[in-house]
Amino acid sequence: MISRQDAVKSILESTGAAVYYFYPACWTSIPVISWRESGNRCFRRADGAEHLSELTYTIDIWADNPSAVAELAKAVDSRMAAARFRRESAADLFETSTRYYHRNIRYRCIADASGNVYQ
Repeated sequence: MISRQDAVKSILESTGAAVYYFYPACWTSIPVISWRESGNRCFRRADGAEHLSELTYTIDIWADNPSAVAELAKAVDSRMAAARFRRESAADLFETSTRYYHRNIRYRCIADASGNVYQ
């Protein structure tokens, strides 16, 4: 199975924000990023093996004000675009239970086992 999880985690960590898999484990360090591989399907096979995979990553940015969310989202988006991930959607949300602003962003790519990423 092809995945780019390590690359996505490194990209997110390069922003300087705390990064957690799936959901923030700690709310004392805000802003915070959570992420997960939300889709992974075989896109093409060759010689009986998986050659290309379609990968989808969901990234959530959490902060106590909308400006901080927007600033971090801009940093994440520029880094993900530079790594050839295509943004499929982005939505601003407000979590009433935590009182945090939240942006949900989804990225997609086609990747091969050698680590090459295609749009």
